[in-house]
Amino acid sequence: MQDKPHVLFISSWYPSPTTSEGTFVELHLLALQSRGCKCAIMLNGETTFGNYVKAGFDKSKLLNFRKRGDITFIENLAVHKRPLRYSRDPIAERKGNILSASVKNLKAYISVHGKPDVIFHHGIFDYTYISHHLSEKFDLPIWYMENSPNIEAGVFPCANPFDTDEERKKFVKNVERRFAVTGAYVEKMERIFQVPFELVPNVITDDFFVENPKPRSTKPFVFCNVAIMDSRKRQDLIIEAFAEAFGGDENYRLVIAGDGKLKQPLIDLAKKLGVSTQVDIPGYLNRDEVKDLLDRSNVFVLASRAETFGVVVIEAMARGIPAISSDIDGTREIINSTNGILFREGSRKGLTEALRELVSNYDIYDPKKIVEDVKSRFGPDAVKKGLFKE
Repeated sequence: MQDKPHVLFISSWYPSPTTSEGTFVELHLLALQSRGCKCAIMLNGETTFGNYVKAGFDKSKLLNFRKRGDITFIENLAVHKRPLRYSRDPIAERKGNILSASVKNLKAYISVHGKPDVIFHHGIFDYTYISHHLSEKFDLPIWYMENSPNIEAGVFPCANPFDTDEERKKFVKNVERRFAVTGAYVEKMERIFQVPFELVPNVITDDFFVENPKPRSTKPFVFCNVAIMDSRKRQDLIIEAFAEAFGGDENYRLVIAGDGKLKQPLIDLAKKLGVSTQVDIPGYLNRDEVKDLLDRSNVFVLASRAETFGVVVIEAMARGIPAISSDIDGTREIINSTNGILFREGSRKGLTEALRELVSNYDIYDPKKIVEDVKSRFGPDAVKKGLFKE
């Protein structure tokens, strides 16, 4: 395959206007595009004919994804022209309508942009049936990348009623190439699927790297976290450790940003622990707002129970700040003695000590070296090289 191929992305996840889930897919597309690859992503959905009429026949209103002018989108909206309840086999008819729409919409794309060289499918959580169908119809190879931390031997969460676990196992075994984002995850995927995987990490796009980062003021000293607010991310542990380490000292601040159902419980926890004036929980931030937060912060903190990678950790480092993280597979291969500290997962004492230690030794972390290191390992050139074997 040429080193600047035409890539069609199909993904189980993609960001919406108000959520960040699937941002790593958007970043992969933008990174490859910035290095000369022609890219597009197929956004998938379905609706009734009545709802399509109510939307003024506007697909965009029914496909709730984050749109950008620099990305080409294939809006694959399947419109069920008759109520599925009248069908003899509603599941089969529903699937057939979706696949017919995908073929029609890819043909329309090809008529303008040409035929892709490869389908790059992210995650077996959804849409493997679409990628498989388009691969056969248009004679396209499939590359598959897995990002979900929820895959275990024999257990593959699925968002649709069409694919069995066995069908998705077969999908993984039959694709041309398979990728995972850390060495530990490569080993896990190979153990589960009994086929080879390659290591290609997640990526940071050029716009996120700061040039010539300067030392930052420590008045106030700001810790931050950016993540979906759910129990797996353990923002409660961050607040507890912060309160133990710096409660009552207004020079120390904590900002926790993200979307999710735990926002109010976290606000209540900060109040209960007496640090509500030191802790800010603003909710969802867009990409530019995340950059601004990182540029106002001194340290990024992640306390997750599990991560396949931890994109936000390398985003923080791309802005020149060190990170503290739980010692888990996703971040163990990112953080080292020059860019941060690992603590035992789930340990409030360990996190409290890490917060204090990083404050005490803050001057040893060189912002310029942090940026250079993360760019060499996770910048667009590094990821393109991994994918296309330059």
